[in-house]
Amino acid sequence: MSGQSQFSSQLKRYYSLYTGGVIGFVVLLSILEQMGVPNQTLGYIFLGVTVSLYAGIGILSKTSDVSEYYVAGRRIPALFNGMATAADWMSAASFIGLAGTLYISGYDGLAFVMGWTGGYCLVALFLAPYLRKFGQYTVPDFLGARYGGDGPRMIGVFAAILC
Repeated sequence: MSGQSQFSSQLKRYYSLYTGGVIGFVVLLSILEQMGVPNQTLGYIFLGVTVSLYAGIGILSKTSDVSEYYVAGRRIPALFNGMATAADWMSAASFIGLAGTLYISGYDGLAFVMGWTGGYCLVALFLAPYLRKFGQYTVPDFLGARYGGDGPRMIGVFAAILC
Protein backbone atom coordinates (compact mmCIF):
# COMPACT_ATOMS: atom_id res chain seq x y z
CA MET A 1 0.00 0.00 0.00
CA SER A 2 1.48 3.35 -1.01
CA GLY A 3 1.99 6.15 1.47
CA GLN A 4 -0.78 8.34 0.00
CA SER A 5 -3.44 5.59 -0.06
CA GLN A 6 -2.44 4.51 3.46
CA PHE A 7 -2.83 8.12 4.61
CA SER A 8 -6.25 8.34 2.90
CA SER A 9 -7.50 5.16 4.54
CA GLN A 10 -6.21 6.36 7.91
CA LEU A 11 -7.92 9.71 7.35
CA LYS A 12 -11.21 7.98 6.51
CA ARG A 13 -10.94 5.96 9.69
CA TYR A 14 -10.30 9.10 11.78
CA TYR A 15 -13.23 10.94 10.19
CA SER A 16 -15.48 7.92 10.76
CA LEU A 17 -14.44 7.71 14.42
CA TYR A 18 -14.96 11.44 14.86
CA THR A 19 -18.40 11.32 13.22
CA GLY A 20 -19.42 8.31 15.30
CA GLY A 21 -18.17 10.01 18.44
CA VAL A 22 -20.16 13.18 17.73
CA ILE A 23 -23.32 11.16 17.05
CA GLY A 24 -22.79 9.14 20.23
CA PHE A 25 -22.18 12.30 22.25
CA VAL A 26 -25.38 13.92 20.95
CA VAL A 27 -27.33 10.74 21.77
CA LEU A 28 -25.81 10.74 25.28
CA LEU A 29 -26.77 14.39 25.79
CA SER A 30 -30.32 13.70 24.62
CA ILE A 31 -30.60 10.77 27.05
CA LEU A 32 -29.31 12.98 29.87
CA GLU A 33 -31.87 15.62 28.92
CA GLN A 34 -34.67 13.04 29.04
CA MET A 35 -33.45 11.98 32.48
CA GLY A 36 -33.99 15.54 33.73
CA VAL A 37 -30.45 16.95 33.80
CA PRO A 38 -30.75 20.77 33.75
CA ASN A 39 -30.07 22.49 30.43
CA GLN A 40 -27.35 24.65 31.97
CA THR A 41 -25.46 21.53 33.08
CA LEU A 42 -25.84 20.02 29.61
CA GLY A 43 -24.47 23.24 28.14
CA TYR A 44 -21.43 23.10 30.41
CA ILE A 45 -20.86 19.44 29.53
CA PHE A 46 -21.12 20.20 25.82
CA LEU A 47 -18.75 23.15 26.07
CA GLY A 48 -16.22 21.27 28.21
CA VAL A 49 -16.14 18.19 25.98
CA THR A 50 -15.89 20.28 22.80
CA VAL A 51 -13.05 22.46 24.09
CA SER A 52 -11.22 19.40 25.46
CA LEU A 53 -11.59 17.55 22.17
CA TYR A 54 -10.20 20.41 20.10
CA ALA A 55 -7.40 21.06 22.59
CA GLY A 56 -6.48 17.37 22.43
CA ILE A 57 -6.48 17.40 18.64
CA GLY A 58 -4.27 20.49 18.68
CA ILE A 59 -1.80 18.99 21.14
CA LEU A 60 -1.61 15.65 19.33
CA SER A 61 -1.14 17.21 15.91
CA LYS A 62 1.31 20.00 16.78
CA THR A 63 3.99 20.68 14.21
CA SER A 64 6.75 23.16 13.52
CA ASP A 65 6.68 22.57 9.76
CA VAL A 66 4.92 25.43 7.94
CA SER A 67 3.63 23.17 5.16
CA GLU A 68 2.14 20.75 7.68
CA TYR A 69 0.51 23.60 9.59
CA TYR A 70 -1.13 25.40 6.66
CA VAL A 71 -1.90 22.61 4.18
CA ALA A 72 -1.28 19.31 6.01
CA GLY A 73 1.70 18.58 3.81
CA ARG A 74 -0.62 18.65 0.75
CA ARG A 75 -1.72 15.09 1.56
CA ILE A 76 -5.44 15.67 2.15
CA PRO A 77 -7.54 14.20 -0.69
CA ALA A 78 -9.71 16.58 -2.70
CA LEU A 79 -12.97 15.18 -1.29
CA PHE A 80 -12.01 15.84 2.34
CA ASN A 81 -10.46 19.20 1.50
CA GLY A 82 -13.64 20.20 -0.34
CA MET A 83 -15.78 19.17 2.63
CA ALA A 84 -13.61 21.21 5.01
CA THR A 85 -13.70 24.25 2.74
CA ALA A 86 -17.47 23.99 2.30
CA ALA A 87 -17.97 23.68 6.06
CA ASP A 88 -15.82 26.76 6.61
CA TRP A 89 -17.66 28.73 3.93
CA MET A 90 -21.12 27.68 5.13
CA SER A 91 -20.48 28.43 8.78
CA ALA A 92 -23.21 29.45 11.18
CA ALA A 93 -21.79 32.96 11.37
CA SER A 94 -22.08 33.32 7.61
CA PHE A 95 -25.69 32.20 7.53
CA ILE A 96 -26.67 34.33 10.50
CA GLY A 97 -24.94 37.31 8.92
CA LEU A 98 -26.66 36.71 5.59
CA ALA A 99 -30.05 36.35 7.27
CA GLY A 100 -29.48 39.62 9.11
CA THR A 101 -28.39 41.36 5.91
CA LEU A 102 -31.47 40.15 4.06
CA TYR A 103 -33.71 41.16 6.96
CA ILE A 104 -32.29 44.67 7.19
CA SER A 105 -31.90 45.44 3.48
CA GLY A 106 -34.69 43.31 2.07
CA TYR A 107 -34.55 42.24 -1.54
CA ASP A 108 -31.54 44.50 -2.16
CA GLY A 109 -29.51 42.33 0.23
CA LEU A 110 -29.46 39.58 -2.40
CA ALA A 111 -26.69 41.50 -4.14
CA PHE A 112 -24.51 40.90 -1.08
CA VAL A 113 -25.38 37.19 -1.04
CA MET A 114 -24.58 36.82 -4.74
CA GLY A 115 -21.37 38.81 -4.37
CA TRP A 116 -20.31 36.70 -1.40
CA THR A 117 -20.97 33.46 -3.25
CA GLY A 118 -19.56 34.69 -6.55
CA GLY A 119 -16.44 36.08 -4.91
CA TYR A 120 -15.81 32.80 -3.15
CA CYS A 121 -16.12 30.89 -6.43
CA LEU A 122 -13.85 33.34 -8.24
CA VAL A 123 -11.16 33.10 -5.58
CA ALA A 124 -11.39 29.31 -5.55
CA LEU A 125 -11.16 29.03 -9.33
CA PHE A 126 -8.85 31.85 -10.33
CA LEU A 127 -6.62 32.74 -7.38
CA ALA A 128 -6.09 29.62 -5.28
CA PRO A 129 -4.47 27.48 -8.03
CA TYR A 130 -1.84 30.16 -8.65
CA LEU A 131 -1.07 30.51 -4.95
CA ARG A 132 -0.57 26.75 -4.83
CA LYS A 133 1.65 26.72 -7.93
CA PHE A 134 3.71 29.57 -6.55
CA GLY A 135 4.16 27.71 -3.25
CA GLN A 136 2.66 30.41 -1.03
CA TYR A 137 -0.09 30.03 1.55
CA THR A 138 -1.50 33.56 1.82
CA VAL A 139 -2.06 36.44 -0.57
CA PRO A 140 0.40 38.72 1.32
CA ASP A 141 3.07 35.99 1.08
CA PHE A 142 2.40 35.67 -2.64
CA LEU A 143 2.65 39.43 -3.21
CA GLY A 144 5.84 39.67 -1.15
CA ALA A 145 7.49 36.80 -3.03
CA ARG A 146 6.24 37.83 -6.47
CA TYR A 147 7.04 41.54 -6.28
CA GLY A 148 9.82 41.45 -3.70
CA GLY A 149 10.14 43.24 -0.40
CA ASP A 150 7.87 43.99 2.47
CA GLY A 151 5.97 46.84 0.75
CA PRO A 152 3.77 44.62 -1.43
CA ARG A 153 3.38 42.18 1.47
CA MET A 154 2.09 44.97 3.76
CA ILE A 155 -0.33 46.13 1.06
CA GLY A 156 -1.64 42.56 0.93
CA VAL A 157 -1.95 42.48 4.73
CA PHE A 158 -3.93 45.73 4.80
CA ALA A 159 -6.14 44.58 1.91
CA ALA A 160 -6.82 41.27 3.67
CA ILE A 161 -7.74 43.04 6.90
CA LEU A 162 -9.80 45.84 5.37
CA CYS A 163 -11.62 43.85 2.70
